Amino acid sequence: MSDTALKHVEHLTNTIGPRGSATPEEKKAHEYCKQVLEGLGYEAHWEEFYSPVSGWHPFALALGLVTLADVLFVALRQTPNAQMGAAAAALIGLFAVVSFFLQITHRENPLRWFLPMAKSQNVWAAAKPRGEVKRRIVVVGHVDTHRTALAMQSPALWQVFQILTTASSVINIALVGLFIYGIVSPEPILRVIAMYLGLVLIVGLVFTLQPDFTPFVKGGNDNATGAAAVLALAERLKREPLTNTEVFLVNTGCEEVHHYGMADWIKRHAADARDADYLVLDNIGGKNSQLNYVTEESILLPYKSDPKLVQIAETVAKEDAELAAQPFVYRGLDSELSTCAHLGQRTLGLLNFDPKTKMPPHFHTAHDDFDNVDPALLDQSERFAWAIMQKIDS
Repeated sequence: MSDTALKHVEHLTNTIGPRGSATPEEKKAHEYCKQVLEGLGYEAHWEEFYSPVSGWHPFALALGLVTLADVLFVALRQTPNAQMGAAAAALIGLFAVVSFFLQITHRENPLRWFLPMAKSQNVWAAAKPRGEVKRRIVVVGHVDTHRTALAMQSPALWQVFQILTTASSVINIALVGLFIYGIVSPEPILRVIAMYLGLVLIVGLVFTLQPDFTPFVKGGNDNATGAAAVLALAERLKREPLTNTEVFLVNTGCEEVHHYGMADWIKRHAADARDADYLVLDNIGGKNSQLNYVTEESILLPYKSDPKLVQIAETVAKEDAELAAQPFVYRGLDSELSTCAHLGQRTLGLLNFDPKTKMPPHFHTAHDDFDNVDPALLDQSERFAWAIMQKIDS
């Protein structure tokens, strides 16, 4: 399959190039996926939805609101309006913090009311089995690419960002508590504490505002590899249909802005893809990474792969030692696995990570291009996904 997938990776990466969420280039990538599926004889479906254009906007908005509340608290602390300032700061901060945690956990929240939106799309087809449909699998690979966020330009910056993310979350909560306490307490030290805590939020605000002023990456590994593997598996399923398992082949949009395409597909297909097993293919061919299946991932709260699917992955890895597939716990960011799990779907994430940095190689950098895709690892990843699909079918 890797020769077929590599052809698709090259087209997505070099011919189309950077494919930002909800951009014309993302649409071109979906048009290509639809053309490939139809060329294989599938009935390809095109489904549109609206999505935010940035995954960073809600977090920048939340941090900006808490920073504004902090400025208000500090500015009015030494005036006759100190209590009113503290009350206003507490209300603004509480609104921002609650919305922030709802956003992190994939839930609707007021921050989304203020985000710029644009149209995106998913493309999908269904591969019928040879016999009666007794099971269903949804194989997913997103086509869109991220920007060159400062936080991901080196392992050191990534570590700083992870620490800053945790610190900002704690400080947001602490500041809201401080604002509430400030309504009834005149202590001058509260102003000093608020000033110093606010400085950390300003650093966090810079990290969350910076990405949207940078170019999109070509996304050879993230995620031309996953999108291409879906198309390669579609071709194989035409030659070798499964026995009793219908396979939905889905190329999603807007994964990079918090998985809006995946969420739309699940909600739209609750009936026809009921009781399905989801395989999320993402970052599966980067040089210097190893073949992994994700057992758990989290930004703040953990989402787990389905235990039975993890067991199947373990069995496949043991039966084919050449695959050398290893379990992995993903920290600091998440994939479409989280949205699938949040929406109650049985899911397994197939992602590959650099064993040294614990990140996908060249993650969200200008080096994530076709030259840094490893054909051998892409082939391993496809064979691993195919073996899991066959095991589910049996």
